[in-house]
Amino acid sequence: MSTRSRQGGYSLLELVVVGMVVAVLLGLAVSNWHGHAERQRLRYGVAQVASALRVAVERAKAERIAYTVTFNADSGDYTIARSGGGFLENARLPDRVTAERNLIVTVSAFGRPDAACTVTVRNGSGTAAASINAAGGISYQEP
Repeated sequence: MSTRSRQGGYSLLELVVVGMVVAVLLGLAVSNWHGHAERQRLRYGVAQVASALRVAVERAKAERIAYTVTFNADSGDYTIARSGGGFLENARLPDRVTAERNLIVTVSAFGRPDAACTVTVRNGSGTAAASINAAGGISYQEP
Protein backbone atom coordinates (compact mmCIF):
# COMPACT_ATOMS: atom_id res chain seq x y z
CA MET A 1 0.00 0.00 0.00
CA SER A 2 1.48 3.25 -1.04
CA THR A 3 0.47 6.55 0.38
CA ARG A 4 0.74 9.62 -1.66
CA SER A 5 1.10 12.87 0.17
CA ARG A 6 -0.39 15.91 -1.42
CA GLN A 7 1.04 19.32 -0.77
CA GLY A 8 -1.35 22.20 -0.07
CA GLY A 9 -1.89 24.98 -2.58
CA TYR A 10 -3.64 25.67 -5.83
CA SER A 11 -2.90 24.32 -9.26
CA LEU A 12 -1.95 26.59 -12.12
CA LEU A 13 -5.27 25.88 -13.83
CA GLU A 14 -7.24 27.02 -10.76
CA LEU A 15 -5.25 30.25 -10.57
CA VAL A 16 -5.80 30.99 -14.26
CA VAL A 17 -9.56 30.42 -13.97
CA VAL A 18 -9.82 32.71 -10.92
CA GLY A 19 -7.72 35.34 -12.70
CA MET A 20 -10.01 35.26 -15.74
CA VAL A 21 -13.14 35.63 -13.58
CA VAL A 22 -11.61 38.59 -11.75
CA ALA A 23 -10.62 40.21 -15.05
CA VAL A 24 -14.15 39.90 -16.45
CA LEU A 25 -15.68 41.36 -13.28
CA LEU A 26 -13.23 44.27 -13.29
CA GLY A 27 -13.96 44.95 -16.95
CA LEU A 28 -17.68 45.17 -16.25
CA ALA A 29 -17.17 47.40 -13.24
CA VAL A 30 -14.88 49.82 -15.10
CA SER A 31 -17.26 50.19 -18.06
CA ASN A 32 -20.19 50.83 -15.71
CA TRP A 33 -18.13 53.38 -13.81
CA HIS A 34 -17.25 55.30 -16.98
CA GLY A 35 -20.91 55.47 -17.99
CA HIS A 36 -21.86 56.69 -14.53
CA ALA A 37 -19.12 59.35 -14.57
CA GLU A 38 -20.29 60.62 -17.98
CA ARG A 39 -23.90 60.90 -16.76
CA GLN A 40 -22.74 62.78 -13.65
CA ARG A 41 -20.71 65.22 -15.78
CA LEU A 42 -23.79 65.86 -17.92
CA ARG A 43 -25.98 66.41 -14.85
CA TYR A 44 -23.47 68.85 -13.41
CA GLY A 45 -23.15 70.61 -16.79
CA VAL A 46 -26.88 71.25 -17.20
CA ALA A 47 -27.12 72.48 -13.60
CA GLN A 48 -24.18 74.79 -14.31
CA VAL A 49 -25.95 76.20 -17.39
CA ALA A 50 -29.12 76.84 -15.36
CA SER A 51 -27.01 78.56 -12.70
CA ALA A 52 -25.32 80.80 -15.29
CA LEU A 53 -28.71 81.84 -16.65
CA ARG A 54 -29.88 82.55 -13.08
CA VAL A 55 -26.81 84.71 -12.43
CA ALA A 56 -27.55 86.76 -15.56
CA VAL A 57 -31.22 87.22 -14.59
CA GLU A 58 -30.47 88.20 -10.99
CA ARG A 59 -27.64 90.58 -11.91
CA ALA A 60 -29.75 92.21 -14.63
CA LYS A 61 -32.60 92.83 -12.19
CA ALA A 62 -30.31 94.07 -9.42
CA GLU A 63 -28.29 96.43 -11.62
CA ARG A 64 -31.04 97.35 -14.10
CA ILE A 65 -28.80 96.64 -17.08
CA ALA A 66 -28.86 93.91 -19.72
CA TYR A 67 -26.66 90.82 -19.48
CA THR A 68 -25.68 88.20 -22.01
CA VAL A 69 -24.69 84.57 -21.59
CA THR A 70 -22.72 83.28 -24.57
CA PHE A 71 -22.20 79.53 -25.09
CA ASN A 72 -19.44 78.20 -27.36
CA ALA A 73 -20.27 74.76 -28.76
CA ASP A 74 -16.72 74.00 -29.89
CA SER A 75 -14.94 74.41 -26.57
CA GLY A 76 -17.55 74.08 -23.82
CA ASP A 77 -16.72 77.62 -22.67
CA TYR A 78 -19.32 80.22 -21.81
CA THR A 79 -19.28 83.84 -20.64
CA ILE A 80 -21.64 85.95 -18.58
CA ALA A 81 -21.20 89.62 -19.46
CA ARG A 82 -22.84 92.92 -18.59
CA SER A 83 -23.86 94.98 -21.61
CA GLY A 84 -21.56 97.94 -21.85
CA GLY A 85 -18.76 96.16 -19.98
CA GLY A 86 -17.78 96.05 -16.34
CA PHE A 87 -18.61 92.47 -15.44
CA LEU A 88 -17.36 89.44 -17.26
CA GLU A 89 -17.21 85.88 -16.04
CA ASN A 90 -15.51 83.25 -18.16
CA ALA A 91 -16.38 79.69 -17.27
CA ARG A 92 -16.19 76.20 -18.68
CA LEU A 93 -18.56 73.26 -18.66
CA PRO A 94 -17.26 69.95 -17.23
CA ASP A 95 -14.84 67.90 -19.34
CA ARG A 96 -16.38 66.47 -22.51
CA VAL A 97 -19.63 68.41 -21.98
CA THR A 98 -20.46 71.05 -24.61
CA ALA A 99 -23.39 73.16 -25.70
CA GLU A 100 -25.16 71.62 -28.66
CA ARG A 101 -24.80 74.86 -30.65
CA ASN A 102 -23.35 78.34 -30.29
CA LEU A 103 -25.92 80.46 -28.52
CA ILE A 104 -26.26 83.93 -27.03
CA VAL A 105 -28.97 84.51 -24.42
CA THR A 106 -29.68 88.18 -23.73
CA VAL A 107 -31.49 89.15 -20.53
CA SER A 108 -33.05 92.62 -20.30
CA ALA A 109 -32.64 95.04 -17.41
CA PHE A 110 -35.85 93.61 -15.96
CA GLY A 111 -34.53 90.05 -15.88
CA ARG A 112 -36.43 88.79 -18.89
CA PRO A 113 -34.84 87.23 -21.95
CA ASP A 114 -35.38 88.62 -25.43
CA ALA A 115 -37.11 85.33 -26.20
CA ALA A 116 -37.72 82.07 -24.40
CA CYS A 117 -34.72 79.86 -25.01
CA THR A 118 -33.43 76.36 -24.36
CA VAL A 119 -29.75 75.55 -23.99
CA THR A 120 -29.00 71.91 -24.73
CA VAL A 121 -25.75 70.35 -23.52
CA ARG A 122 -24.40 66.98 -24.57
CA ASN A 123 -21.69 64.43 -24.04
CA GLY A 124 -21.16 60.74 -24.71
CA SER A 125 -24.00 59.72 -22.40
CA GLY A 126 -26.72 61.86 -24.01
CA THR A 127 -28.23 65.34 -23.80
CA ALA A 128 -29.85 67.55 -21.19
CA ALA A 129 -31.48 70.97 -21.43
CA ALA A 130 -31.87 74.13 -19.38
CA SER A 131 -34.60 76.60 -20.33
CA ILE A 132 -35.41 80.21 -19.60
CA ASN A 133 -39.02 81.22 -20.21
CA ALA A 134 -40.33 84.61 -21.34
CA ALA A 135 -40.80 85.74 -17.72
CA GLY A 136 -37.20 84.87 -16.77
CA GLY A 137 -38.01 81.60 -15.01
CA ILE A 138 -35.33 78.94 -15.28
CA SER A 139 -35.73 75.19 -15.27
CA TYR A 140 -33.68 72.22 -16.34
CA GLN A 141 -34.16 68.55 -16.95
CA GLU A 142 -31.60 66.00 -15.95
CA PRO A 143 -30.66 63.18 -18.26
